Amino acid sequence: MTAILHGLFTLAEGVSEAQFVPAFEAFYRHLYEQGYVRSYRLMRRQPLPGQFGAALPPFELHLEIEFASLAADSACYEYVARDEEPIRSLHRAMNSKVRRGAAHFFLTAPSA
Repeated sequence: MTAILHGLFTLAEGVSEAQFVPAFEAFYRHLYEQGYVRSYRLMRRQPLPGQFGAALPPFELHLEIEFASLAADSACYEYVARDEEPIRSLHRAMNSKVRRGAAHFFLTAPSA
């Protein structure tokens, strides 16, 4: 059963998407090489008219990272949380391009 980590975030002041993508891809590539992740999609928010989506937190980008299972997501989380090299530097390089306090995450899995 796959699991998808969703991230809603805004880039830091003065950081372009073209600057963020290489830092994210280096982080992602390492996790892929370690066998934690399967794929990703990075999308730019397209606001809807009226009040549709008004209850969501403000964000510019939506990132989806796919895992083979909830267990794979959990193992990846533990790996990143250990904060050891090389993931420490890759994670920090990516996070330095995101506005502090502007990232929101949630995990989804298929319903029964």
